[in-house]
Amino acid sequence: MRRTTAALLLAVAVAAAPPGAVCAHAQAAVPFEVLPRQVSPRRPHRAAWVCAVAGVGLIGASFPLAQSADRRYAQYLSATMPADIRDRWDATVRMDHLASGALLGGEVLFATAVYLRFVRRPNETRLSVAATPSRCALSYRF
Repeated sequence: MRRTTAALLLAVAVAAAPPGAVCAHAQAAVPFEVLPRQVSPRRPHRAAWVCAVAGVGLIGASFPLAQSADRRYAQYLSATMPADIRDRWDATVRMDHLASGALLGGEVLFATAVYLRFVRRPNETRLSVAATPSRCALSYRF
């Protein structure tokens, strides 16, 4: 009984609805307006690529430098003479600092490359001068 009552109410609601709500009437002679596609000029990303390659190179170079620092530390542990101990410790610290600097510098360069390539907006001038009758002579955007 409930199903037939629900079906009857639905039929009445559909029959009473305005015709525009049930189906859309075709507009025969009005085509859609064709909008031209705005193509932004392609800009080279040389600086981003140079930063990315240099960053990856420094990150890759930091691993052999860290292994060299580890080898020098092993030599420091096996040294017995006080002068050798001091020299090997200094060499170990120097190589460790070089490895850390190469890794951090590579990460900074790679992050800079990501910023330059994907985050930064193209360089547009904010101050423009236009000498046309339909535009303002001087405009500033922010």
